[in-house]
Amino acid sequence: METFKHIDLRIRKVKDADLAQALRGQKIPRALAEERARRCVIRGIRYHHGFGTELRGLLPEFNRALNARSLGNEIPDMNPEWPEEFPYCIWHPETASEAAYRKLAKCYPHMKYLVGRACAVAGYTDLFHELDLLPECHIAEEARESGHMAIYDAIMKATVKYNAMNHHTREIFTPVPGNLNGDMAIRSYFDIRFSFNRGWSSYSHYYGLHWAIDDGNCDINEDRRVDEYDTDPQTTPFAIKDEILPMLYSPLPPDLPTLNKDLLIMVAAFCGDIDRYSRLRRPKTAHSEFRSLVRGIYNNTMFAKWCSLQTCSVFQSGDIKAAINARFIMNGDLSRITADTPDEELSCHLVPIHPTKVGTQRTVPASTNDEICHCKSSHSSQLRGCI
Repeated sequence: METFKHIDLRIRKVKDADLAQALRGQKIPRALAEERARRCVIRGIRYHHGFGTELRGLLPEFNRALNARSLGNEIPDMNPEWPEEFPYCIWHPETASEAAYRKLAKCYPHMKYLVGRACAVAGYTDLFHELDLLPECHIAEEARESGHMAIYDAIMKATVKYNAMNHHTREIFTPVPGNLNGDMAIRSYFDIRFSFNRGWSSYSHYYGLHWAIDDGNCDINEDRRVDEYDTDPQTTPFAIKDEILPMLYSPLPPDLPTLNKDLLIMVAAFCGDIDRYSRLRRPKTAHSEFRSLVRGIYNNTMFAKWCSLQTCSVFQSGDIKAAINARFIMNGDLSRITADTPDEELSCHLVPIHPTKVGTQRTVPASTNDEICHCKSSHSSQLRGCI
């Protein structure tokens, strides 16, 4: 067995053969500085009982994986004062017994909603009712996907449903009213796998599944779904299907079905639809969403205004701010432009970027170009606007 002293968090170079052995639960790579190696080890721990036990105490993510894996045989001893020890996903790759989950909820009451989620996966209807939870949306989505309709129906008949989980941050919080919004990682989501030597850094083979490969998007197992092979996107439950198309031209239902929201999100951003985009978007943008967002900002003043008021990181990027500033300038509003405005936040495009009839395309008035020159004399788009 490997010993703790043979592991080095400073060495980044790791061989593919070592990664494959980690995935199979055979050997821990010595070089754990590279993220791929750590994710392969976490998957090896979750899929192979007894693997990686010597890593306990090295990193919090290893502790969480080991605690989740041990649930099949015993309740792990976790310190409530160290929340980083508590795993979020306790139902994959396999569920524990109903008795084990009952004991877990009793020992760690703050994990009751996670236990309720495990009940939805395993079909433990009696334990689900014993937990006396508020009707929680993520549990309902999992029960629907797993075919345990008694749990699903018990939640959906409630007048008000709640959200108590965040799969993007792996957090449990005080329940707030909500609806089924397709924001969770249901169990079939884990069928999407990415090769450690190809899919990890390439998006070309995953059109329509960008949200799945992006780190931070529902990585509740903390292994980024790494494997020795790639999943064919068209064989996964989250491939974009024809059934989603009517939602592009129809009002969204209060509770969304199980679906890949990528297309809906990108069309909402492309059109600058504030209501749909604000509801559908995830905390982290998908790979192709960014371009749609820029287009929507350029062509929709209200959408540009809404984006200018958002505080999350994607709206703070130079390209997004440049698009917002361009839309304001096209409206004759220079309140955002000062001599200190960084050049990367000033766009070279000061006309709408959608096709228009010849002679009808709106341009920046000459008076506005004069004001830009006064505020920011180095702005090259002034010349383009005059032309």
